[in-house]
Amino acid sequence: MVLKQFGAWGISLLPFKQIVKRMTKINLMLKLTVINSIVVGLVIWIVGVSVKDFACYLIEQENSLSAEQRLGFTNQLDSYLVYAVILSIFIAAVVHFYFIRSLLYPLSTLTEVTREIAKGNDPVIIYNKNSDEIGQLSRHFNEMIRKIKKVEESREKMTQDVAHELRTPLTNINGYLEALRSGVINGNQELYDSLFEESKRLTSLVEQLQQLNVWKNEYGSSVNYECLSIRHLIESQVEIFRLELQKQSIQIKVSVEDKQLHAEKKGLKQVLTNLIENVLKYDKGGWMEIKGFMSEKGYQVQVENEGLPIPVEDQRQLFERFYRIDLSRNRSLGGAGLGLSIVKEIIKGHNGEVGLKTSQNVHTFWFTLPTEQEEDA
Repeated sequence: MVLKQFGAWGISLLPFKQIVKRMTKINLMLKLTVINSIVVGLVIWIVGVSVKDFACYLIEQENSLSAEQRLGFTNQLDSYLVYAVILSIFIAAVVHFYFIRSLLYPLSTLTEVTREIAKGNDPVIIYNKNSDEIGQLSRHFNEMIRKIKKVEESREKMTQDVAHELRTPLTNINGYLEALRSGVINGNQELYDSLFEESKRLTSLVEQLQQLNVWKNEYGSSVNYECLSIRHLIESQVEIFRLELQKQSIQIKVSVEDKQLHAEKKGLKQVLTNLIENVLKYDKGGWMEIKGFMSEKGYQVQVENEGLPIPVEDQRQLFERFYRIDLSRNRSLGGAGLGLSIVKEIIKGHNGEVGLKTSQNVHTFWFTLPTEQEEDA
């Protein structure tokens, strides 16, 4: 019906089918320019034909003009109409071309950058100060690029750290075994104890890496949340370490406000274990206090003790993987710099927060769990 209607006006749209098929092979900028030009030309042509027909109708009603004058008038209108359509299409094409080119330039840049990413090359930041949708897309893309770079840097750093952590105990073990095999040294209890300690370091490192991977990647899919008493959980974990605390002459005080929380029991046990073990490794004051209370952001647990000073520049990075303030001191104490990062991942999996408050030698590691989870349950 539409084609027949335009045909009655002297316009055939059938050839446009072939044009549309050919345009599928043209880039987006030319497609939009051609389509806009065609639309502008059609609109002007339809309006012009309508005006022309009306003008011819008025002329036919005028009996003072001869047939030759009427024909000349009609031909003149046809010429003006053709010139107007051609000029309009040209102007529309030029204006639209430059407008679309400036509009699509960021998209072209995005296409090039994504193509480079697909090839495995380093992505680059896209600069676009516009506040429209394309500008927002560019900013979101840049944020994604920054996260990709951060993940890649983190992956490379973790690979280097793991290799470094594994190299030391493996080198020691291989050295002892080579000396035993060649007869340079003889086996004794002290040697066997040293080999056992190095083996324990390797086992501990592998287990912590596995824990970190579990808490980071599997939260929300395979963990089981349950309603639990936070005071009972804390007190039970303290009892597990009671003997070790007594051996190191560390006095412990527990002041916990009871609260039923909807949380993952195994994860919170791991958090408390890591924080208490952190105290056992670095305590210098002979005391530790665990507090639990409701705060503005939820239920907060604090583990406070006295240790060595922590520089300000190191405080924000303590929860990063393999980060240690004093590498030699931490290695002698068996630390790999993974305990606090595991704490961070577990608490983050609970939609909570974790942090550190320090005043000279007194340090307070804290984490907060949202209580809304209990209401949702």
